Amino acid sequence: MKFNSTKLKFKTLCPSNSVVVRIKEGLPRLILDRLPNSEQFTETGWCKLRDSQGAFLSWGCIDLTNNAMHLISSSEGEPSTDFVSRVENALKKRTDMENLKGEVVRLVNGPGDNLSGFTLDSYGDTLILSLESWALSDLVDYNLHKVMATLKPEHIILKIREKGRKHKGRIPERALLGLPMQGKIQVRESGISYLVQPMGNLDTGLFFDLRGARREFALNAKDKSVLNLFSYTGAFSLAAAIGEARRVVSVDTSPECHKWARENFELNNLDHEAERFSFIKDNVFRYIEKLVKRSESYERIILDPPVRSIAGTGRFFLKSDLYKLVSSCLRILTPKGRLLVTDNTMQGTVDKLTHKINKGSEAAGIPCSIIKTFSPEPDFPVHSLWPKGQGVIAIEVERT
Repeated sequence: MKFNSTKLKFKTLCPSNSVVVRIKEGLPRLILDRLPNSEQFTETGWCKLRDSQGAFLSWGCIDLTNNAMHLISSSEGEPSTDFVSRVENALKKRTDMENLKGEVVRLVNGPGDNLSGFTLDSYGDTLILSLESWALSDLVDYNLHKVMATLKPEHIILKIREKGRKHKGRIPERALLGLPMQGKIQVRESGISYLVQPMGNLDTGLFFDLRGARREFALNAKDKSVLNLFSYTGAFSLAAAIGEARRVVSVDTSPECHKWARENFELNNLDHEAERFSFIKDNVFRYIEKLVKRSESYERIILDPPVRSIAGTGRFFLKSDLYKLVSSCLRILTPKGRLLVTDNTMQGTVDKLTHKINKGSEAAGIPCSIIKTFSPEPDFPVHSLWPKGQGVIAIEVERT
């Protein structure tokens, strides 16, 4: 439905002066249970925020699922106009980036574009609009459709990625433009072709917030032995292979992901059955133990784990177990070898990841030094007042 402030039912909130200042500075969202009288927020809906003098501050969308209030408009009279204007501004920034022409690209990056709860990704002729909650779906109206239509997509897909839901690989989704899509489509990143699946899975098969890390990793992979842990659809493995790595080993528990990775290799005219390529179906912890027993080591290791993984008897939780994996990886890393470590919890920081790396180094009794901390990609901006929205953190270390 059209977001019309004259018909909208809403609550009114007067936050503290310190929060008022931050809202005026452009804070993109609030944490519900930290607000005064938070017990009044018992259902999804809208909220009008005012200062202590009664002056309008912002429209907020109450999102109980994420314990958040998304501040979506600073226009009291016609909030949808301001919301759409923010989307248009984000799109203009991305379309002006010449270095991303023809690439998979993030067009809207949530809080980083002052559009909390929304992301919009371009996969060639297909756009994927993702919302953090059904609470935001009222804003997906005719005006937003018109803006997205200016990009002339063949398909627009809406996905609802609500926190805490047990999706088991699938989430609510529907086609907003074009027919529902079956199977995979081909896209490009840094000159490499990948297959992605816009519909039918929680994720599409390619996380392009790591494109810079993949590109640099490929440049430093020539003649090196490479181990890709939690290899998923093999994006890092493929980049290393094209970068002329001497050996590339991909480890994941999913046969489907290995099949997908082999398809990506074929797409780039690489023989996945070549002796230098291996696709291992195994639990990462168990596989590392086998490598330690065989005294087998690698010159380059990618450690890009999911937030959690429960497969068979193997259980991994990134917040508590990452340092253990870092410790294990250092044991199978050659002297002067390099390990790329990521944290995609959306709550991570460079300092937190550095601490986990140091803790892993101490546990292994093997020193390492940080070679590079990767900056966010240009289409993944971070809001200065909401740094936890940075997304993936990536650090490369060298065993010393």
